[in-house]
Amino acid sequence: MESNFCITRRELLKSTCGFAGAAALVSIGGSLSAFAVGGAMPKPLDKGAPKVGDMFVFVDGPRKDNIVSLEDLVIDGPPVTAQAKDTASGTVRESDHSTVLLLRLPPEKVPEESKEDAAQGVLAYSAVCTHLGCMLTDWVEDKKLFRCPCHEAMFDPMQAGKSTGEGPVSRRLPILPLKIEDGKLVVADVFSAAVGPKKG
Repeated sequence: MESNFCITRRELLKSTCGFAGAAALVSIGGSLSAFAVGGAMPKPLDKGAPKVGDMFVFVDGPRKDNIVSLEDLVIDGPPVTAQAKDTASGTVRESDHSTVLLLRLPPEKVPEESKEDAAQGVLAYSAVCTHLGCMLTDWVEDKKLFRCPCHEAMFDPMQAGKSTGEGPVSRRLPILPLKIEDGKLVVADVFSAAVGPKKG
């Protein structure tokens, strides 16, 4: 008499696949529901990246760790390097992925493709170079470009962070959508793309 525990290899594989498939459907059920109603998969969030509702603090200088307000940014001035701060916990997200370059333009000069991400003329770009992941610390004043000190890759904030072709050519810098609340810059959405060099 055959025991109920004695099953063939084929039956075992079928049942294993069935369990795996069911688990996968349960884990992505929410995503499938989103597609069913015409939604889209959420953008991936890098570890340490800014989250919606975060504010920003100065990275260095005499105002290090102070909140950045709209008035702190000079129109047509150089970018300010800042890090996201979790307003709920009061913790600064000390990760390269939370570091941004804040640039304030006259609202009428904000490029058309970047307008929905800007807040009163302020744009926020990732400060991590998309070539090899160095921090963008150089500002080329006469050309109004971000420059990487490692291999001199250049990015144009007036062309939605596009690589200019000077130095290594990389994908454009991710942009971080902003809004203004009580005169403070606040994260309105996640980065437009993954931060840093392309993975894989």
